[in-house]
Amino acid sequence: MNKRILVISSLLTLGFFGANAHAMDVHATFNELDKDSNGTLSEAEAGEDAVLHENFSQIDTNQDGQLSLDEFKKFIQ
Repeated sequence: MNKRILVISSLLTLGFFGANAHAMDVHATFNELDKDSNGTLSEAEAGEDAVLHENFSQIDTNQDGQLSLDEFKKFIQ
């Protein structure tokens, strides 16, 4: 498991970044998790982060089996 992703996710969740840094880190984290670069996160890709994996079905608000960047952003906020 990538420790950088867990650390960034934790820091974002706790609000340690300003708004601009937060937006850049959200995009960077999403892109790092999106291994196939298709613009969504599969459950397998989300499995790289324990928090995302545990909450996948709640984050996937449209229940399409993928996390969009918008769904990811809403979860992080």
